[in-house]
Amino acid sequence: MPITETPILFALLCLNTLVGLVLVTAAYDLKGLVLGWTGWIAGAFGGGVLGWVVVPELATGTVSAGGRLAFAGVLVLFGAVVGRALLPFVARFTVAIAAFVVTTLATLVLTVGESVLDLVYEPAEPGDPMLEAVQVDALAESGLLAQPEFQQFFVAAIVVGGVAGILAMRHYDLIISLALTGLGAGVLATAYPVWRAVVDGNAIAVAQQADLSIVVFSLLVLAGVAVQYLRHGRSSDPFA
Repeated sequence: MPITETPILFALLCLNTLVGLVLVTAAYDLKGLVLGWTGWIAGAFGGGVLGWVVVPELATGTVSAGGRLAFAGVLVLFGAVVGRALLPFVARFTVAIAAFVVTTLATLVLTVGESVLDLVYEPAEPGDPMLEAVQVDALAESGLLAQPEFQQFFVAAIVVGGVAGILAMRHYDLIISLALTGLGAGVLATAYPVWRAVVDGNAIAVAQQADLSIVVFSLLVLAGVAVQYLRHGRSSDPFA
């Protein structure tokens, strides 16, 4: 039987599916835990890199392996504490900035037209993050800011973006929950074709079978939001 031939892959498939189900149905409950552990791990990793690589390079003289280990151990602990304390604030402001940028651009596109998007959004590669690909200086160099009509649209877009940023910061926990729900839905939607292969009796070949199903992803996100709203919407009123 294909499952018995690849028990490790089947166990990993089950584990990924379980993680996806937990995120889709309980992201709102887990947002604090996920952010907390992410802060611990990211801070510890950053501190370890500083202690093992950066500090010995900056120190005068040769640092022994024991010295590197001591630096790394101390900075791992320090970095974990700092990361746990700072990550929620960093995540909150990141969400607000992203909401401001996306909403401002969307408002400009709706009012001015898609031509403005060609000016400010020029990623070097298709995989570049959106925030890194936004070139605000190109808008100033284009001469559009000197046109009174465009200035009105631009001010309106800034106001709308500012309101979106404030709302995103106010409802930051809901946005994080939605992002975690989307992550879980993505895991399940990617695992869906693999499970179909298992049900059909085929051997597990994750690299060839795993493929993100947009329809399944959308349905899972909607189902996850509905389940979590039914569980928390009336009692804690998270959308207020």
